[in-house]
Amino acid sequence: MARSKKKKVVQQPAVVRHFATRLRELRRRRGHSQAELAEAATLTPTYIGKLESGTSAPTIDTVDRLATALGVAVTDLLPATAPADATDQLRQNAHRLADKLIDAADAESLLMLCPLLAKLGESPAKSG
Repeated sequence: MARSKKKKVVQQPAVVRHFATRLRELRRRRGHSQAELAEAATLTPTYIGKLESGTSAPTIDTVDRLATALGVAVTDLLPATAPADATDQLRQNAHRLADKLIDAADAESLLMLCPLLAKLGESPAKSG
């Protein structure tokens, strides 16, 4: 008589669950499907699903490939041990993204970007 094998459920550490949430959040913000992210990171969509559900823990190499595919730093995918000041972290992310955009932009893109930044600069600043 054959025994049916029950799949053992492994409770992952909190860091894996936080990674899963962050990966899903960054993927969605960039408008990627799991399949698109998998292709860009040379992984399978099934594995992306496992990472996002927190049922699999990624290797360091996988974290690096995902960060590259998402256009973020590896540290953006990993939770900090102590929560950083949200405003400061947003400011750092905005600087990094703006620098990347400006460095890669053509004249037409810069012509669109400058008025937008000027308009945003006119908005009253609110304390965080």
